[in-house]
Amino acid sequence: MTARTAPAKPLRVRPSGTARRPWKYRTPLIALADLVVFVALWHVAVVELELVNRVFFPSPGDVAGSLATLISSGELAGHLGTSARSWLIGYGLGAAAGVVTGLATGSLPWANRLLMPLLWSLWATPLIALQPTLTAWLDYGDGPIVVLVFLSTMIPVALNTATGAAQTSPSLIRAARVFGAGRMAVYLKIRLPWAVPYVIGGLRLAVPTSMIGLLVGEMVGSPSGVGSIIVNATARFRTGEAFAAIGVYVVLSVVLVRLLDLAERRAGGWRNHA
Repeated sequence: MTARTAPAKPLRVRPSGTARRPWKYRTPLIALADLVVFVALWHVAVVELELVNRVFFPSPGDVAGSLATLISSGELAGHLGTSARSWLIGYGLGAAAGVVTGLATGSLPWANRLLMPLLWSLWATPLIALQPTLTAWLDYGDGPIVVLVFLSTMIPVALNTATGAAQTSPSLIRAARVFGAGRMAVYLKIRLPWAVPYVIGGLRLAVPTSMIGLLVGEMVGSPSGVGSIIVNATARFRTGEAFAAIGVYVVLSVVLVRLLDLAERRAGGWRNHA
């Protein structure tokens, strides 16, 4: 007589469209709650408890009022347009140069040996220290600001793109060459698409660094731009305006990083099936 074992219970597989992902939907609510708690504590510390002088550290209401004044007067729009122009030029040129440099560095051994130490050295260099020298070379105005934004963008994009290009699936490259693809076709149709998520990751990383470069350039060597609002307002003890301008920078950076984060997730899905 042989022992009988109970049949194994069938596994229940949850359809992919019904998977539970609680954190994905609760994260915005948690972020909003954190913001509300932070503003409430800020208000209590400055207004109710009077722990600091409001001349030097404004309340949330002071910041909101100053922001409304800057918007209604049109001052913020004018300075924001100047900042946006400098940032878009530097960021766009830096992104393009970073992609080209990264593709070459990640796929050509001689370029890797030549450029990678330079890129890592530049990444470790505080680019803010270059601002006085850039001003001496290019004079005051948009030139030094655009260069700072360019360098702050190009370096992280190049490093990330080089990582993606170096990790391209060898089987895809061999298959492309079997079908007669030349070197340029391999770059455009294999290496570049494979590196797209890395490129977007570099662009996301470059948003705060380029914003810092923009802010420093405007605070030191530009009569216009959002950075100049911070300098002029602080010199006149209008700290509400200074905090409002800083808040504009923070909001823009968070929005841009979030958009690039979503783009990175969408761009990287196809590689799982390669």
